Amino acid sequence: MRFHTVIGMTEKNVNRTLAAVLAIAALHVLAIGVALLALGPAGAGVIVPHLVLAVLLPLRAYKLRGGRPKARRILTVVLGIQIVAHATLPGVIAQMPGYAVPIVVLQALSLVCEVAAIVFLWAPGRSGVEIQERGPELVGTVRGHG
Repeated sequence: MRFHTVIGMTEKNVNRTLAAVLAIAALHVLAIGVALLALGPAGAGVIVPHLVLAVLLPLRAYKLRGGRPKARRILTVVLGIQIVAHATLPGVIAQMPGYAVPIVVLQALSLVCEVAAIVFLWAPGRSGVEIQERGPELVGTVRGHG
């Protein structure tokens, strides 16, 4: 795997961010399932934001590996919007009262992953060292005798 320089992020934090974002995407897929169970075909409109975020978040996170600082800023904004969206929890539960427990569990797990992703996005590494571009590693050399 090849990493390019990402301003202020270690390779470990890029990988941790990616893992947290993939977990968030999976939670959005589960939220789609809960919405369809609770609302049936009438819930099709409710699933659109979850579907968009389940695709958008991993795509933005994978852009971190390309070394673009813009990818980190955009991902931070999207995750921030996600965190603010948790304020809609009472309305969501009112819309699907029989599904309060799974909704709260999904939202809580999502919130934890979103906060973790933002921390990983902006936390310096052990020494604040940036990811350095890696090439093939030299294991050893063999010189011919001749």
